[in-house]
Amino acid sequence: MPRCPTLCLLPLLVLVACVEGPADGDPSDDDSQDDDSDVEVAVPEFGAGGAPTFTVIGTAADGLDVPRDLGFDPEHPDQLWTVNRGSDGVVIFFDAGTQDQVSEVRIDVMGNHFMEEVSSMAFGAPETFATCQESRNTYNDEYMPNDFMGPALWSADLDVFAAVNQGAHSDLLGSHLDMQHESPYCMGIAHDYDNVYWVFDGKNEDIVRYDFQEDHGPGYDDHSDGIVRRYVDVNVERVEGVPSHLVLDPDSGWLYFVNTAKGKVRRLDTATGKVTGSLAEVMEPLEEYSKVEGAVVEVFAEGLQQPSGIALQDGRLFVSDYATGEIVAYALDGGELGRIHTEAEGIMGITVGPDGKLWFVDAAANEVVRVDP
Repeated sequence: MPRCPTLCLLPLLVLVACVEGPADGDPSDDDSQDDDSDVEVAVPEFGAGGAPTFTVIGTAADGLDVPRDLGFDPEHPDQLWTVNRGSDGVVIFFDAGTQDQVSEVRIDVMGNHFMEEVSSMAFGAPETFATCQESRNTYNDEYMPNDFMGPALWSADLDVFAAVNQGAHSDLLGSHLDMQHESPYCMGIAHDYDNVYWVFDGKNEDIVRYDFQEDHGPGYDDHSDGIVRRYVDVNVERVEGVPSHLVLDPDSGWLYFVNTAKGKVRRLDTATGKVTGSLAEVMEPLEEYSKVEGAVVEVFAEGLQQPSGIALQDGRLFVSDYATGEIVAYALDGGELGRIHTEAEGIMGITVGPDGKLWFVDAAANEVVRVDP
């Protein structure tokens, strides 16, 4: 399965065009056409033969530094954002995968808290995204951990993110829009609606629903309107250094999440479960901090080694396996549709681009890679 640097994009496209049909234009002379030409491909993202090309889109030369997740901005689909554990920041690719591609590194002045050891990201309401941090809040080992850590809300407006309140003498806390602090070792995050997100809490080993409600604006610190609901009987287990991503199916309400340590994918019916009591507000005052019990949870798939990334498209669920370098495709009834081996050294987050193709990060190789069927 060939890997292709960005510079070979154009030759690759020319080659495809050259083999599309016979030289004289007569379809009857094309021996490649047979009775199977109209057979539906089970996993279009893998290609008809299940042997796609892996095109390297970004590298350390672009500023990638242990990239662990990625996503296309729905408001600006020409922008591909990656979050980088090594820098506590992001690399944004503009016109990703084209001959016009450029990249930009952005690190907020307060990234050593609000994006410390960042594990995952999810775009949310227009011009916003949120991140989770695999951290107990040490400001990059400058202080003892105090577990004042959890998901952070950011602006995706390039005039705001890592652009406002960046001066050394600013009284405000960088450009973050909001944060809640009930989930140290936060390993994955998925958007629901408005400012509602679901996270994989690696320290407390459960799934948590966060509602930031109204953000406090860039750099402020009033988090008191937050609503946090902890699903105390939905148990998960963190693997150090390997994110455990989540994705919500808005059509069914199922929240799919990987349980990396157990080699499983599970799903939670977000329409089920009941608030059964309040929890002590240890870290900060909140509008609500409660426990939820009794939600419907199912094992969706098992037999993986260390599942990490997860993405959903057209009734197919894709899961990356950090231990094997594979991407596995499932139907939503749990049946496996196929798998490909990427040869990635440390595959983590995966996403579906506006081109309908799969993209993933290789944290060990400091690469963003596109799967070309």
